[in-house]
Amino acid sequence: MMEATTMSKPSRTNDEQYPHRPESSLRREGPSQGLRGSLGPGKPDMVRTPGTDLENLKRRLPRGVVPEASEPDPTSAKNAEKGIALTELLGRVKGVIDEGFPNAEWVRAEISELHGKNGHLYLTLCERNDQGDILAQTKGIIWRNRAQSITARFEEATGEGLKTDIKILCLARVRFDPLYGLDLIIEDVDPSYTLGDLAAKLARIREKLQQTGLYERNKQLPAPVEFVRVAVISPETSAGLGDFRREADRLQTATLCEFHLFQATFQGVETSSSIQNAVLQALTAHKQKPFDALVVIRGGGSVTDLAWLNDLDLAKLLCRSPVPIFTGIGHERDNTILDEIAHTRFDTPSKVALHISTTIKDNALAAIQAWERINALVGRIILRERTMLATQADRIETGVRSVMRRVESDQEGFVKLIRAAITAQVREATIALETQQDRLIDGAEKAMCDAELGVARLLESITQKTQIQLESERSEIERLAHTVTLKAQTRLDAAGRDLDQIKTQVGRDIGRMITKAVDDLDKSLSLLESGSRSLVTPGKTSRTSPGSSWGWVRSLRSREASPSPETMTTSP
Repeated sequence: MMEATTMSKPSRTNDEQYPHRPESSLRREGPSQGLRGSLGPGKPDMVRTPGTDLENLKRRLPRGVVPEASEPDPTSAKNAEKGIALTELLGRVKGVIDEGFPNAEWVRAEISELHGKNGHLYLTLCERNDQGDILAQTKGIIWRNRAQSITARFEEATGEGLKTDIKILCLARVRFDPLYGLDLIIEDVDPSYTLGDLAAKLARIREKLQQTGLYERNKQLPAPVEFVRVAVISPETSAGLGDFRREADRLQTATLCEFHLFQATFQGVETSSSIQNAVLQALTAHKQKPFDALVVIRGGGSVTDLAWLNDLDLAKLLCRSPVPIFTGIGHERDNTILDEIAHTRFDTPSKVALHISTTIKDNALAAIQAWERINALVGRIILRERTMLATQADRIETGVRSVMRRVESDQEGFVKLIRAAITAQVREATIALETQQDRLIDGAEKAMCDAELGVARLLESITQKTQIQLESERSEIERLAHTVTLKAQTRLDAAGRDLDQIKTQVGRDIGRMITKAVDDLDKSLSLLESGSRSLVTPGKTSRTSPGSSWGWVRSLRSREASPSPETMTTSP
């Protein structure tokens, strides 16, 4: 923590006023560059030449600073240089600003950029509209002789020093330099405005949630009575997560509760979107296997660090969560909109883990106590029932013995009665059986006689019917045999005729074939004879003639040409 310094105005050197300007430019700057030093009576600088318009500056300057312009001399105007120098123009602007803002003013702005150099703090201040568009922007400087005290007081009030993306109320003096432009020399910062702005934002979010009926929605969910699966949303490197896990890891190691971590960013411009993505992932996993609670935790931090959690869209998403939300953000003094809309809020992350652990332990103790009570109650019931059963057994045993004695005495009388009754029934049954036997024998003999007569008549009737049927079947068989004989004879006659025709045709075909073969053979023999004659000695003749050698062939051909007596007969 920086030590606070006094708020007096020490004299500033040129290096403090313009730390980024070259030394040569600081030496050149003098009273002549001011508004009063640049003007003098009779100077042609005040003549309005074409291309310049200084009427607005003239109207803002005090009366008497700028002398009344006299009618220009046409001759001298032609000889004068056209326009004025840029340094002279910017010098006049500096004079106007120095005259218009002689004292420091309280200015509301947002820090968009911040860096330090040589103990000085250089800021970029801006103003944005509701859509986040920049409406105005300028540079700001906190000299090192004030930087330490300003940051120390701001950190003491908010928990952290100056940083980007926060709104401040600063006491600033307007300074214009012709070379480096306009900037604000910040002499003080009111941290109560920053805190008030954060509180106002929190109040606006709270009011909107109350108007839409979402503010108390998650609180109306039933409180978890047991913790089996818990979703945890936290930065991965948060110190609060380490405190939480010291207790949670013991529960998970003992398989008493499962903890599923969904990492998110809890500081910076991406805080809202990052936590919303983690919540949506947890709710998606909840649909597959339900969670008993959704825990949002982070370690301690400054008011401005925790202010990133005050987001309307994020708060709406958590309000609509079907899972009870538990928060353990920062320390006891810290408060965010997430704490307000949560089902249950805790001061620190470790207290959330302690609540889960205590609930599990209390449930276990309650179960053990219930088991012990059930055990004792069951023991008493068993003892009472055993006593009742023993008493009832004694009563039953006494009753059974008396019943057995009565049964034994009655049994003897029943046996005598049964024996007498059985003897009488056997006697009556014997008589009845004998009578029935006589009747059955008489009936059987009569039935045998009737059956013999019936069988004789049936045999005689069957014999007559069989003879009649045999006669009719014999005549039918003879008729069928005659018919079959006629049909067979007819078929045989037709087959014989067909066979004769076939034999005649075959004989003719064979005769023609033999005749042709003989003719072909004669021709061959003639050719052979003519060939042999040319080979033998002239004057000698063959011993055998062709006619005598092949006479049997011609006789065979004549025999084949005339029909034989066998072919003339008809087959039977």
